[in-house]
Amino acid sequence: MSMRLTPVELAHLVLRNAVPLVGLAFFHWSAANLVILYFVDTLLAFGVIIGGFLYSQFPAEEAEGFGARLNTIGGYVAGAAIVTLILAIPLGMPVFILVFGESDASFLGMLRDRGFQLGLGLQAIVSLVSFRDLVVALRQHTIEELGLKRRFTFVMLRWVGTMMVAYMPFAFLFGRFAPVLLVIVYVALTIFAEVRPDRFLAAFGEIGRDIDGSGGRRPTRPAPHGSGTTPVMPPPTVHDRDARRRHRRHR
Repeated sequence: MSMRLTPVELAHLVLRNAVPLVGLAFFHWSAANLVILYFVDTLLAFGVIIGGFLYSQFPAEEAEGFGARLNTIGGYVAGAAIVTLILAIPLGMPVFILVFGESDASFLGMLRDRGFQLGLGLQAIVSLVSFRDLVVALRQHTIEELGLKRRFTFVMLRWVGTMMVAYMPFAFLFGRFAPVLLVIVYVALTIFAEVRPDRFLAAFGEIGRDIDGSGGRRPTRPAPHGSGTTPVMPPPTVHDRDARRRHRRHR
């Protein structure tokens, strides 16, 4: 069961995720830029989580010598990049068609936009910090305890939900305002996933139920929106640390 949010927590959650809508309404933010930044954010979140899975199986600290450790870290980057790029093609195609085909957005113009460049830079920094925090957490907890599989599912289904709207025929009727529709859907799904994570999974049918029933210790709520993938965990006990050492020794 999910822990219910207090009114203050709920208000903070809604306001935090509604910032892009305020930017669209009052500060002339580009909806097309936001959609592509959301897509990049999703891919970076995938990369961080996949890198965490790889680290849990092949900890760099256990490699002998500086060169071996460097190769192991390079393996994290390469593995995460390959899987993320494979996912990027089917997940990005319909949204790119809607953003660049139906609206007046220009990909080259977007790349030259200072705000877009700043957004990409901030996302890269946040992703690196998230991976560092995830590595620290994985030194004390297993991937099951941190709920990484569940977190990956939330990130995936949030984007799949956005993509499903892009596939709907009525989305093309919005013309150049279609990216605004996608931003609204993405924000709504983010809030729904954080407020009612179990219902969010159930809304996607068998996919959500399969992941939700996969066992392991689940975080109370999905991790905060963005590339941050490390759920808040309690301080490890002596038993936790001893179990983790035995797990690595017998792997």
